[in-house]
Amino acid sequence: MTNEIRTQGDGSEQPRAQNHTPLSPAIAAFLDYIRKQRGFSEHTFTAYSRDLAKFERFAAAMFGEKPFEELMTRGVIRAFVFSLKDEGLRPRSAARIVASIKSFSKYCVRYKRLQSNPAKAITSPKLDKPLPVFLTQRQAEQMGRNNGEGECDEEKLRNRAIVELFYGSGIRLSELHGLNVGAIDRRSATIRVMGKGRKERVVPVTPIAIELVERYRKLRRDDRPGVDAPMFTGRRGGRLSRRQIERIVAAQLAPVSSQKKRSPHVLRHSFATHLMDEGADIRAVKELLGHVSLGTTQVYTHVSKERLQRIYRQAHPRAGG
Repeated sequence: MTNEIRTQGDGSEQPRAQNHTPLSPAIAAFLDYIRKQRGFSEHTFTAYSRDLAKFERFAAAMFGEKPFEELMTRGVIRAFVFSLKDEGLRPRSAARIVASIKSFSKYCVRYKRLQSNPAKAITSPKLDKPLPVFLTQRQAEQMGRNNGEGECDEEKLRNRAIVELFYGSGIRLSELHGLNVGAIDRRSATIRVMGKGRKERVVPVTPIAIELVERYRKLRRDDRPGVDAPMFTGRRGGRLSRRQIERIVAAQLAPVSSQKKRSPHVLRHSFATHLMDEGADIRAVKELLGHVSLGTTQVYTHVSKERLQRIYRQAHPRAGG
């Protein structure tokens, strides 16, 4: 194994090289670049580290100690992609690995390690693009009926606030996880989040979410937390982990949804889908979600059968017959 992941004392993960190949220094520099300059998340950093280590092992095993320029060629990369298919890797996993190689290749060209991009013409495995899983508007209304009115239990209020923030603002799991107390501005009814690539954005949030957060804060064990304190904490006062947040959301959605998938992303999908169903401009939805590309947002241009039927009945001259 040419690269492995080691966990440091601060919980972060860094690549550790074993049996260096000519690829090792470039990969290490690239990983340092995406963490320090691009601000990639730990999850993405770990995935890139693992994918590039896999590519390095393949190149070393198949082609030996050749110069860097002879290992980073279209032919070597293509052979590696074919090996993923032979390995029986799922198309989505293989596509992610190919994306990692492409990013690394672009970096090598940008920083003059290569004259041209050998991965530019490499195609990723084709993926089926299923529609996002989301709640119906009726399910969302049912979820909102339990607004915690009269509730005096800290954890129950916290859990309700988490769900309402996800559905009411469309923020990502990583964004909610990183929220601090000072992120919400009650007067403007907005929340400030740190998105992908450490890009900050301000998004509107629903009155019920703000109300639930305020009530939860008044019951918190740490009493009057500072603006830089974690927004949502566990029993010991520390920031909730992403896994804890996922479990909370799954439990909160269980009474209203029979779908197998009950994650924070379901609420993000529901937020975007319901905005689009009610006629929101796709560019506005793009900004609210923090998408870089409009193409990413276009997945939400699907509409519900109910809306299609309503449009048909209203617009077609013979629909009432």
